[in-house]
Amino acid sequence: MPALGASATIPGTARMDCCGLPMTTTVGIFDNARDLDRAVERLARAGFDDTVYDEGIVAGEAVNVGSAVFAPGYAPAVVWGSAEPDSPPKPDLDTVVRAFKAHLADYHLPKDVIKAYATTFYHNGEFLLVKSNTERAEQVMEILRDCGATRVNRHD
Repeated sequence: MPALGASATIPGTARMDCCGLPMTTTVGIFDNARDLDRAVERLARAGFDDTVYDEGIVAGEAVNVGSAVFAPGYAPAVVWGSAEPDSPPKPDLDTVVRAFKAHLADYHLPKDVIKAYATTFYHNGEFLLVKSNTERAEQVMEILRDCGATRVNRHD
């Protein structure tokens, strides 16, 4: 496997879209939220769907309260029948990293790549993952680089 340097293509990870075209996952790693937000905006304008992962997002995913599920910030301040606010404790960083690794597995990335990304995530890396057909993957990589990604990797 090639080193996960500033820009790499990792073969053997391609999937197909609904029309039978090969799909590519492109990963951009950012060291600040401003550049990541700019990339999200440019990708959206170009018609791409993306997924952002940082510690706050992974740690704050949906909170389960009985049979109702609330997104972060939308749970009631007081659980019914209680006079005390009942907010779940923030998960520790190891738990957050495990959840991040599970998300990466959903992209069918190789285990060694997931491990390398988890290490970067642990050290406050912010990730932007974009699925596209292989024909548009270069455009995704260009947008991520132009917006200040410190690393861009393409997984075919």
